[in-house]
Amino acid sequence: MLGASCALIMSCGTDHSKVRFVHASPDALGLDVAVDGKTVATNLTFGGLSPASDYLTLTAGNHRVEFRSTGTTDDLINATAGFASQTEYTLLAVELSPAPPPNTPPSIAALLKTDNNSPPQSGNIKVRVIHSAPDPVDVQQNEPAHVDVYIVPPGSNITNATPTIASLGYEQASDYQNVAAATYEIIVTRSTDLTKARLIDQTYDFTAGQIRTLVTVDIPGGGSMSGTPLELSDLN
Repeated sequence: MLGASCALIMSCGTDHSKVRFVHASPDALGLDVAVDGKTVATNLTFGGLSPASDYLTLTAGNHRVEFRSTGTTDDLINATAGFASQTEYTLLAVELSPAPPPNTPPSIAALLKTDNNSPPQSGNIKVRVIHSAPDPVDVQQNEPAHVDVYIVPPGSNITNATPTIASLGYEQASDYQNVAAATYEIIVTRSTDLTKARLIDQTYDFTAGQIRTLVTVDIPGGGSMSGTPLELSDLN
């Protein structure tokens, strides 16, 4: 039964893709993840990444992905996703709404993003942002607000600065920013907020060759964006 050992999860040839799973819903408890009915991660907690390093290898093509509350067979997410050959992906379980009523599972969905882990230019790093926080809400549009991202030297005044990443929409991933390795202050503001009130203001020390993904999330219970995004170490 050699063929069976090569099916579904692990590819025997070059026609394969890779995926990692991220728990990005602050109101969901532990999650189990299954691919085509086979459990590939158990009790993944908020902020957790599986596999913890590298990626899970799949045969290229369509696969059914399920996220369940740990220890149950009740799907919170049951979706079919397409995975291209020789491509790496991040699949996030993200929150669609603020905190649910007591004893009610949160409303979550699968968000699939393509990764680019080709090394940055010599002396540089690459960083991108995935906006998965449903708050704050743009009341005029009745949808999660777009955000601006500033990648600047620590202590910078952004009053008249142009955002590094402008008007990033909910569930969108920015392009990778290829910048010199250094210490940066990464600031996130609401795109329509002329006062540029800081939703996120964190400082990061980056070493040459690193690739990082930052994921915006809500605080537990919803209502506002967490000031601390999830940080995924993509390379080095």
